[in-house]
Amino acid sequence: MKRWVLGFLPLVVLSAIFLVAGSKANDVPPETEKKVAEIGHRATMALLKKLLGEVTSSLEEKGAAATVAYCSGRALPLTDSISKAFGVEIKRTSFKYRNPKNKPDRYEEEALRYFEKFFKERKKPPKYYIQKVKVGDKLAYRYYFPLKVLKLCLTCHGVPGKDIKPEVLKVLKEKYPEDRATGYKEGDFRGVVRVQIPAEKVR
Repeated sequence: MKRWVLGFLPLVVLSAIFLVAGSKANDVPPETEKKVAEIGHRATMALLKKLLGEVTSSLEEKGAAATVAYCSGRALPLTDSISKAFGVEIKRTSFKYRNPKNKPDRYEEEALRYFEKFFKERKKPPKYYIQKVKVGDKLAYRYYFPLKVLKLCLTCHGVPGKDIKPEVLKVLKEKYPEDRATGYKEGDFRGVVRVQIPAEKVR
């Protein structure tokens, strides 16, 4: 598993440097799109690198059941700390969310449907999707990064009884009684990382 993580992390770093084409709402100018994509991607990669590192270490040292308990108390505070560091608001969301706090709003549902279509048609999705939204009385931009289910994820998000061990399933039911985030196969569309950026930050 350590070998797999060491192979993955350089890809994270490289993808943070070499942005490729994405998609955006029609009312986002190209220069603004570029700034939003740069900020959003850096924040996303920082979060994923940190989360992946901590989850992998926990799985190796404590096992899957203990890692579920660890993540239930650690994932959101970690996300908040990365958000503050970048001056943005980060959220992981999915139609099949585990924590009710990650339930998608209507803008996020639009982005999820956008990426989901590519996965259903077995096409490679764009690297990101950008929206211009109104939050209260202020404008903001949202950057979305699609997430695939990796083999490592199946320990807690795979098929119960096949990928997810009984002791892990027990903890999941205790921590997340409304859990929707199981039944995945490797390569499935998992959801998105959403980075909300204040409009003044990209002017």
